[in-house]
Amino acid sequence: MRLRALWKPVVLYTGLFALLTVGTIYVATHSGLFVLALAAGGLLLVVLNGGTAGRTSLGGAENSGEGGTEFDAAGLLPQTGAGAPTRLILLCYGLGVFLWSALVLGTLTETLS
Repeated sequence: MRLRALWKPVVLYTGLFALLTVGTIYVATHSGLFVLALAAGGLLLVVLNGGTAGRTSLGGAENSGEGGTEFDAAGLLPQTGAGAPTRLILLCYGLGVFLWSALVLGTLTETLS
């Protein structure tokens, strides 16, 4: 498996971009409602992309010309030469937004209005 290819999207989207998004919303609004809505949006991204990421289909009962069954790739692992798949980016970003929002809500509840 090519798990080493996953480190860059995980660090970039779960760590950096999600932290910047949650930090910007927190600094701009100081509102718990906005941070809670952001956490819900991140959870929605995780559920929608995580639910479809591992799914494979047989393409009905179609067989290829060689007699083998064709499989639809899940598209989670980055292909060589191409950037990270959109599903992986959205999954990592949604997970990061949810986790960072939960951290802000858990630790900075007194400062939110």
